[in-house]
Amino acid sequence: MTESELATVAEEDKAKIAWITEGRAQFATVTEESWEVPGFLDKSRVEHSLNTIGFSTGYRQMCRFYSGFFWRNPALAKYDWLWRLDTDIEFHCDIPYDPIQRMIDANKLYGFIQVAPDADFVQPSLASNVSHFLSTHSHLIPANVNQGFVWRGEEGIRRAMAGQGDNDDWTRMCMYNNFEISHRKVWESEIYTKFFEYLEQAGGFFYERWSDSPIHSFGLAMSLRKDQVMQFTDMGYQHQGWGYECPLLQRCTCLKEGVAEDFYDNADKWFNATELRA
Repeated sequence: MTESELATVAEEDKAKIAWITEGRAQFATVTEESWEVPGFLDKSRVEHSLNTIGFSTGYRQMCRFYSGFFWRNPALAKYDWLWRLDTDIEFHCDIPYDPIQRMIDANKLYGFIQVAPDADFVQPSLASNVSHFLSTHSHLIPANVNQGFVWRGEEGIRRAMAGQGDNDDWTRMCMYNNFEISHRKVWESEIYTKFFEYLEQAGGFFYERWSDSPIHSFGLAMSLRKDQVMQFTDMGYQHQGWGYECPLLQRCTCLKEGVAEDFYDNADKWFNATELRA
C-alpha cells in the first residue's frame, strides 16, 4: 500500500475506534527515542542479523518499544494501569466485568491469559545476558520472586544467579503479552529499569531478535511473587489464528477447530493461578 492509502486506512480505523468508545479514545505517536534504532549500535552487525536471523527492522523496533518504552509515552503519563490490546487478537467470549478492577480487588500487579514458549534461535544470547545481569544486580531482587518460571529448577536458578545461565537453563516459557494488564510500578521499578538499560546496551534487539514477551517474563520473574500475578482463564483469547482454549461458558462463541490443548500450560504451577470465571 502507498503512504496515502495507509493514511486513509489509519483514519478509517481511528473513526471506528472513536465511534465504539463514544469519543473517549485518544491517539498518540510514539517518540523518536523509543522507536528509532539507537545510533551507538554497529550497523554492520545489525545488517548481518537481518540477513541471517531474519525479521524486519520494524518488528525489532516494536519488540524494543514494548520492552522498555511503551509506559513512558507522554500520552500514558496520567494512567496507573495499562492494558495492551494488539490489533491482531480476538476474544471468543464476552467480558462482562472490568478486568482491571478484578486485579485491583485481588491485589495483583500483572495480568495475562496465555503461556507460550518462545524460540531461542532468534535470541541465542538473551538468556546468558539475563544471567549476567542477575549476577551483578542480585542485591536488587526481592525475596520470594518467581525465578522458577523462566529457569529450569533450583539448579537453573543457581546457574542464572551465578552468571552461568544460558539457553539450556531457560524454560523458554513466556506470558504472551499481546494481551497484558499491568500497573506501571512494575516497569518503573529500579530492577526492571536497570534490566532494560542493560539489555539496551547489549544491543540484542537488533544484533539478534530479542522479543518483548520473554523480556517481560524474565523481568517479572525477577521482580514479582507468584501471588502478584493473575491469569484470566475465561476470555477465549486468540492471537493471529493460533491455538486457543475455550472456557466453554454461555457467553463464548469459540470454534473448536482452533482450540489448543495446552493453552494454560501449567500456569497454575508457576503463578498459583486460580479459576476465576464470571
